Amino acid sequence: MKTKLCLLALITNSLIAESTIADTASNNPMFGDKKSQVMLHGGMSFRSKGFEKLYFGGISYSQPDTFFRLPARNNLELGVFRGKNSKNDPTNKSFKDDVDLSQYDLNMFGISKDVALLSGTNAYLTLGLGAYIKDNDTNRIGSKFTFGERLAVGYRFNNGVVLELYARHFSNGSLTKENSGQNFAGLSAGYTF
Repeated sequence: MKTKLCLLALITNSLIAESTIADTASNNPMFGDKKSQVMLHGGMSFRSKGFEKLYFGGISYSQPDTFFRLPARNNLELGVFRGKNSKNDPTNKSFKDDVDLSQYDLNMFGISKDVALLSGTNAYLTLGLGAYIKDNDTNRIGSKFTFGERLAVGYRFNNGVVLELYARHFSNGSLTKENSGQNFAGLSAGYTF
């Protein structure tokens, strides 16, 4: 009897959740009535001393979802970090240190989820969390596994174009001693279809 009640409760909960998710997903400000999104991301590294010539570039494919009835999206991401050699560079005014930022060059792949904490019909504020695998460990993130957090404010135009301003942080959660992390601020542009 107890098993039948548990099974009935699970089925009922599933049906209620499915109808709620379906309704919320159709009102997702990141997608409107579309079901897919492709975005290009570009950003520049910042540290406590200011911006530095280390850049982030990426591409992502996303689908709408929900998270505790909030609009959300699931992302597959490919990204790169590319640094410039700042040694003896007279245009490097943000840092007094002569650092070869190309030592932080890497490629990465990951999955993430962004949740719209505040949203209107087309505008939104998201917070995201993801897990990534990198092809290189550095003295800033001393492992090939890393977490990523992302805060973004975005707008989806009625023609499907999406623009977002973001700040993101990559870190391995102190899995290794080397974990000062890496921060980027930038712009994302995409299209929903």
